[in-house]
Amino acid sequence: MGLSSIIDHYVTLSPNSTPRARGVRYFVPITLYEAYWGAMNSVKAGRRYKKHIVVRRMPYAHGLLQLYTYHFPRTWSAACVANRELIKQAQRQAHALEHAHTREALEWRVRFFNHYFSVVKGGATPEPGLKPYSRFYQYTYVSIYRQLQAARDKALHPDTDVSFDSIDVRPLQADTIRFRCPPHLPLALP
Repeated sequence: MGLSSIIDHYVTLSPNSTPRARGVRYFVPITLYEAYWGAMNSVKAGRRYKKHIVVRRMPYAHGLLQLYTYHFPRTWSAACVANRELIKQAQRQAHALEHAHTREALEWRVRFFNHYFSVVKGGATPEPGLKPYSRFYQYTYVSIYRQLQAARDKALHPDTDVSFDSIDVRPLQADTIRFRCPPHLPLALP
């Protein structure tokens, strides 16, 4: 099904309207397809052409949809690659805990059941950085990912608070010797 079969007509926004972006077209869909949005091309075509044709709803203009092209980046930044590695590590650990029968896996199960029955079923507020997760894998993945992020941030930005004791500054003994020596003798410092 082509994209042209769901477009009723394109709309030009007024020049003084705020949500204007270069290369974005706005259109009204056929009544049958009011809820048709997301990536319009297949994954295979996206990889081939290194771009996606994306349709999204406009929250500020009822009934209009945006049509734009998302270009794949040529290279990923070092921070993006490091974050992706962190995500993969958390996923591997959560998957291993899901299928393991060790003491550590049992402790994670107890933590999850505590979270599940107090937050999901009981309505309590979840821990900071977490949502009410009803699945063990989701809970462990997000918890492990947050722990890895905290460890990475701590390694990158160590504590800058330095505590120190004040040092007593006493007058130099050479000054006191000078006043005790007779004025006609030369001052010899040890």
